[in-house]
Amino acid sequence: MSFGSFIFGFLIMIVGMFMVIRTNWFLENLGDLGSMIGVYDKSWLSWKAFGVFLIFLGFSIAFSLFTILIKATIGQLFVFGGL
Repeated sequence: MSFGSFIFGFLIMIVGMFMVIRTNWFLENLGDLGSMIGVYDKSWLSWKAFGVFLIFLGFSIAFSLFTILIKATIGQLFVFGGL
């Protein structure tokens, strides 16, 4: 675990936290995230779900769990590094 990956993951967690807490700001200023991916319902749920995903992603990057997670889920489908 390097200090740079910890800071990068922590910043991703902060952005995800603000997406969950300040959903109304994101919805008013950036539009509906659900309509960008094909769901045409103006809802806070898309911003909150993406924020929770970013929190999980940031946590896994900050504590060097991302590569373990990828190897455990899709690592069996693809060969990484000649293993």
